[in-house]
Amino acid sequence: MTKLISNLRRIGITAGLSIFLAVSLAPRAQALTCSEVRQLTLLYFKMHFSHDKFDDEISKRTLDTFIKSWDTWKLYFYKKDVDEFRAKYETKLDDMINGNLDCSAIDSIMNRYALRFKEKQKYINQLLKTHKFDFTKDEYMNVDMESFDYPKTTEEVNERWRKRVKFQLLSLKMSVGDMKKAKEKLKKRYELALKRHNDLTSDRVYGIFLNAFSSSLDPHSSYMPAADLEDFRIRTRLSLEGIGASLRSEDGFTIVVSLVKGGAAKKGGQLKVNDKIIAVAQGDGEPVDVIDMDLQEVVKKIRGARGTTVKLSIIREGSKSTKKMVVPIVREKIQLVEQQASSKIVEVLAADNKKLKVGVITLPSFYIDFEGRQKRLKNYRSSSNDTKKEIEKLKKKGIDALVIDLRSNGGGSLEESINMAGLFFDEGPVVQVKTDDGDIETYYDRDGRTYYDGPLVVMINRHSASASEIFAGAIQDYQRGIIVGDSHTFGKGTVQNLNDLAPQLGAIKVTVNQFYRAAGESTQLRGVESDIVLPNVVDVLDIGEKYYDYALPFEKIKSAKFEKFNQTGLYKKQLADRSKARVKKNKDFDEVYDEIKKYKENEKERSRVSLKEKPEDKDAKEEEEEVDEDDEVTLADDFYLQETLHITADYLSLLKGDKLKGQSTIPALVENTKKKPSQTGVGTAVNSKKKDN
Repeated sequence: MTKLISNLRRIGITAGLSIFLAVSLAPRAQALTCSEVRQLTLLYFKMHFSHDKFDDEISKRTLDTFIKSWDTWKLYFYKKDVDEFRAKYETKLDDMINGNLDCSAIDSIMNRYALRFKEKQKYINQLLKTHKFDFTKDEYMNVDMESFDYPKTTEEVNERWRKRVKFQLLSLKMSVGDMKKAKEKLKKRYELALKRHNDLTSDRVYGIFLNAFSSSLDPHSSYMPAADLEDFRIRTRLSLEGIGASLRSEDGFTIVVSLVKGGAAKKGGQLKVNDKIIAVAQGDGEPVDVIDMDLQEVVKKIRGARGTTVKLSIIREGSKSTKKMVVPIVREKIQLVEQQASSKIVEVLAADNKKLKVGVITLPSFYIDFEGRQKRLKNYRSSSNDTKKEIEKLKKKGIDALVIDLRSNGGGSLEESINMAGLFFDEGPVVQVKTDDGDIETYYDRDGRTYYDGPLVVMINRHSASASEIFAGAIQDYQRGIIVGDSHTFGKGTVQNLNDLAPQLGAIKVTVNQFYRAAGESTQLRGVESDIVLPNVVDVLDIGEKYYDYALPFEKIKSAKFEKFNQTGLYKKQLADRSKARVKKNKDFDEVYDEIKKYKENEKERSRVSLKEKPEDKDAKEEEEEVDEDDEVTLADDFYLQETLHITADYLSLLKGDKLKGQSTIPALVENTKKKPSQTGVGTAVNSKKKDN
């Protein structure tokens, strides 16, 4: 244990959503062994908030999660395989790993998976070579995993694969244009899958087991390999040394997804979105072929110290020709500016035709440069420091009200959520935390300063989580501002510590506390409820902590002592009523209501996908579009923000004692809609497997 955690140190407390990224499969200088797996499980129990021993229940959960890690869609293991695993290991993993230092269960399950994987690869190749798929037949593929068990026979599992391959071919045919190309592309994908499988190491397998084990404790404890740890640090400090590009892997190629504003690649002007990187050279060195290379390994080759040069060999496909070229880029320190706090001012005409200036601060996460703070740098980057600067800019321009946009803000630093809330009142309790021994600790804003004391509105949605919920909950408890958005936030009310391990082993993220609002309610499972609810199809989806396996329960404790501002309670009903009236007349929200209705009516269709080619799908091919990575969502596109601005205008009127007559308007929006119709849609956060460089 001593050797394993010789470099153990806390690098900060996180109240954010877990971040899942691609993992390197390549061997490392110091790999996980069975002994270290046991030591790490003991370390989890030493630190965890609610679990202190590896008992039969955790053993059962771990086994189930580990099996699902390999076979999520029940396409490889037979029922007899799973029954055998359960009979042998369901209540034995605790004794085997913690007692006898026996990891044979991990090896046995992995070996069985390897056998089944290769069996299915042969069958898939046979399907692609000889099977004649009938796309005129009216049949469906079941995608509701909970509704079916593991297959009992070879015929049953082969039928599942037949439908899966048919679905993949149908999807590919729509994009590439004909079945021959679709089969070639799908064959390539399965060849890559086999290569990735053959590259698996025991280190990687043990890492997957540790993640299965940690997520059986709660949804947010996890094991973070060294490569993932570096990605986490990049996202918390919002900076990296590299070229400033996000990449993804597709069919063996590394593809440029986006370029960071102000980054080296963007400023150079030669690298473009959708370019395929086929080789990487360091300075004047020989280029290394990266086709079919794991994305994490490609990222390692592209990242590097500032001032050094990397040369990318790329393929650029156009509508009429394909170009090959070499793009040299000098690495720089890249600031991920799109993920930091930003602001703008929107003019709103009140019902009395008086111009109102509303400041809007968008905050994508509660970030902090932990290393910069530890080094006591004067201007280390953090969400609260950056928000202070944006507030000062807005105040100088004479804003009448402020909107804080926390939509899809998945959280981050607990400390930063406290600092952020403290910007809007002098001092007082922000959040209460229960430790594993049941003690309650209260965290205060103590600086005695208010950076903005005007009317405040906070936007949330179902993807606003953790630190976002602490901030929104504090603003609501103090009656300091109005909460607007989906019915409630995500519902994550736990705190994780990220703990470094010995070099090359990465880190473990462990749930160490549960937090509670100043008024005593936990945000766990229930989240923070909006004062004014705007319709969103996300509200009828299974999104939130309450849908996770092994989530901790909701609790309530005694309220801390604090004084309310009483700035919202008298106005919420009037604001909500006027908002509902506007929403009913809004064509954009009409489409949202239609989506909600269709979703509720099509419960049967949601559990299956059609394998029949539709007439409009024939000869369909994706049109090539010129991608402008500078494109931003405008106010005309964002009808949720539009309605929030109207609510803000009403709120200002009520605070002044005015009677609400007529409707506010947004002059800039009126002008924009004359030129370009407002786009509609329902915004949902999507996790994409991409890497920043």
